[in-house]
Amino acid sequence: MQNLPKQMKVVWYLMEAISTVVILAVLAGLHWLLPIVLHWSLPEWLMESLLCLAVFLILFGFFLVHYRYAVYHYQVNETSVEIQKGFFFRRLTAIPIDRIQNVDLEQGPLLQMFHLQRVVLVTGGSHHEVEALQKETAQAFKDRVMALAKEARHEA
Repeated sequence: MQNLPKQMKVVWYLMEAISTVVILAVLAGLHWLLPIVLHWSLPEWLMESLLCLAVFLILFGFFLVHYRYAVYHYQVNETSVEIQKGFFFRRLTAIPIDRIQNVDLEQGPLLQMFHLQRVVLVTGGSHHEVEALQKETAQAFKDRVMALAKEARHEA
């Protein structure tokens, strides 16, 4: 099984930082803007509870990035693509090669910054993702899976 590129940890940390900013902005809005706009505010104990919950979730999210990276693996073989992920609830998904109809490469802004691409394996009823690979690796992954899928369909 292969690991994701190390840059993926940085991407996940940045995603956690963005989530932190959004969560804190929402809490600030509840605390300061709600009384101005609606002339009503949340009880102080509720605001403090929400803030404590937010801090816990933020720290927990940052803490889990390392472990999320450690347990995420993928592998391509002649008969299937296997994706293993999950910290608390581990999941090993094996997608049969002959069921794969298409392989898409996607890039959001954070992935573009680090020259990574998300690989989406499309089957008849669903899709599966490999979170991110280097551009060259993603293209080679796509080419290999599509070649194996084409070969498997011709054999059947």
